[in-house]
Amino acid sequence: MTILYIDPGSGALLISALAGLGFTLLYFLKGLFYKVSYLFLKKEKVHVKDLSNEIVFFSEGKNYWKVFQPVVEELVGRKQKVVYLTADKQDAGLALSSEYYSAHYLGDIRQSIYFLNRLKARLCIMTTPQLDVIALRRSRNVKHYSHLIHSPTDIHAYKKFAFDYFDSVLCSSTAQISNLRFLEQERNTKPKQLFETGCTYYDVFKAGDVVAGESILLAPTWGDRTFFKSCGKQMLRYLLEAGHKVILRPHPQSWISDKPLMNEILAEFEAHPNLTIDRSVSSEKAISSSNVLICDITSGMVYDMAFMHRKPVVAVEFDWADGGYEASDLARATSARDLLQDIGGIVHATNIEAVSETVNLAAKKTVTQEIIDKHIFNFRKSGKIAADQVMSIYNQLA
Repeated sequence: MTILYIDPGSGALLISALAGLGFTLLYFLKGLFYKVSYLFLKKEKVHVKDLSNEIVFFSEGKNYWKVFQPVVEELVGRKQKVVYLTADKQDAGLALSSEYYSAHYLGDIRQSIYFLNRLKARLCIMTTPQLDVIALRRSRNVKHYSHLIHSPTDIHAYKKFAFDYFDSVLCSSTAQISNLRFLEQERNTKPKQLFETGCTYYDVFKAGDVVAGESILLAPTWGDRTFFKSCGKQMLRYLLEAGHKVILRPHPQSWISDKPLMNEILAEFEAHPNLTIDRSVSSEKAISSSNVLICDITSGMVYDMAFMHRKPVVAVEFDWADGGYEASDLARATSARDLLQDIGGIVHATNIEAVSETVNLAAKKTVTQEIIDKHIFNFRKSGKIAADQVMSIYNQLA
C-alpha cells in the first residue's frame, strides 16, 4: 500500500495555488459572459468623440454622483474640461451644465464596459473596483487609471484584487494607504501613487443638527456580510428585555433577500411597545430619534453616524467567509476597530448577551473634531484636495 504525505507547508501552498486558479477561471468566465452578452445586444453603440487628451470620470450608477460631484464641480470651477460617463440614465451628473463639462449616458453596465474597454483618454477616474480583473479591462489608449475610493471604510470588504491594477488611488485614511502598500508587497504588483484625499461625499452630505435621541438605532446590512442572520433575534431580545427603546431599520434589500428572517422578526417582535420598525425612505427621523447606532463592523454607517451626526456607535463583529475578499490577504483587522475604541464599542456575535452593557458604555462617549481628523483625511474639504491631486496627475501625463 502506498501512502501519500503532503507536509503542512506544501499543503498550504497547494491550497493557495488551487484557490488562485479557481479565482482566475471565475474572472475569465465572467469577462467572457459580458463580452458575449454585449454581442447579442441590439442597441445602438454610443458614439463619443476621441477623448485622448481629456480627464474622464466613469460612474456605474447614480448613487456615485455624490462622490464625484465635489471633484467635478471644483475642476469645472477652475475652467478645466471634464467628461463624465455613466451607466445610469438617472444619474444627476447628466444634468450639470457648463462649457467645460460634458456628460454621456453609455447604456447599461454591459454596454458601458464594452465602450470603456476601448476608451481613449489621458486620465480615467472611477469608483469601480477590480480593473483588469473581470470584465472591465485597461484600455491601451488610456494613459492613467485612478480609483477614487467612495467610502471611509477600510478595504477589507472589497473583492480580491480590487485596486491592484490602478495607477493611483485617492484614499480616505492612513489605514487604506497602509493596507494597499501591504498588498502590493504581498502580491509583488507595481507600486501605485497613493494620495491623502478624504471621503469626497462628506463635502455634500446633508446632516441636520445633532439631536440627542433616546432610542437605539439598529441598522444591519443584508446578505452574508451581516451579523443579523446569526444573532439578530437574540440581540433584539436582550435589548428589549433590558428596557431599551429600539428602532429597527434593516437595509431595504433585507425585506427581499432575507425575507424569511424578516418575517420571523415581525412575528415575534412587531407588537412590542419599545420597538419601532422603520421602513421609510429617509433615515433622518430614525437618526434624530436615536442616541446610539448598532450596525455591522464593515458598514460605512459606522463612519457616517460618528462623523456627520456626532453620535456613538456599537459595531457587531462576526466570523464571515472572507476568502473572496481582500480581508483574507491582509495582516491586520479592519481599522474600524481603532475608530470604535474612540467613538463607541464592539460586541462579538458569539457574546451578544453583552450588547446592552456595551451600548450603555458607548452612550457616554463624545465624538469630537479631533477624533474625526484622526481617522479621515480632509474632512468636508476633500473635493478641492482631490481636484488638486487629479490635476497633478493630469499634468504629469502631458
